[in-house]
Amino acid sequence: MTTGLLPSLDGLDWDDLPAVASATTEAFDALTRNNWALLANLLTALAGDAGLGAMCEQFDFLDKLVIHQGDRYRVRLHRFRPGYFDRPHDHRWSFASMILTGSYQHVQYGTNEGFDTIDPATLVPRQIRTERPGDHYVLHHTAVHSVHADAGTISLVLRGPATKDAFRIIDAPSGGSFTARGAQSETDAQRDAKRMPLPVINATISDVLAARPATQEVTA
Repeated sequence: MTTGLLPSLDGLDWDDLPAVASATTEAFDALTRNNWALLANLLTALAGDAGLGAMCEQFDFLDKLVIHQGDRYRVRLHRFRPGYFDRPHDHRWSFASMILTGSYQHVQYGTNEGFDTIDPATLVPRQIRTERPGDHYVLHHTAVHSVHADAGTISLVLRGPATKDAFRIIDAPSGGSFTARGAQSETDAQRDAKRMPLPVINATISDVLAARPATQEVTA
């Protein structure tokens, strides 16, 4: 018996990508049907949830809202600011992403086998595609990818539980790389530096809700 907000994600094996693809497709539909009704409810409730609010983060080019914490999954919403791009990286968890507004160029490089020691100059794209509203995809935590987003792009992310403590980010032009870790490894000062203040959370929620598609009139 399932009792969670998104039943298709209850008990999901996030290493089974075909199952993840099916389950997250159902979850994305539940969140966005009826003019984003469920998603809008979660966003509205976020302002009054101190626990979720403490998990929301703000960066120079990206806002991250955590809008629901399930048993073994998390629902996040990303809003990309002008100039956003990231470097090739893997993740600590498998996830699915759906574009709500805008678009971004998505580059995939293969798996992270040997990624800890790979020469950045030898990293070669294996797939380049543009993700647009309604597009969604699934990536295993071993996949390496990067994103270059148009300003104002909003994406919905469903992520599974963390399977490792750290992930690598590489900068091919400079030949450098660094390791990033989860919140449990950060100091209080590091957490505070990127935590989103409540007024900014409220403003971001308002901006996202304003981007909802217009309600379609029913005609006889």
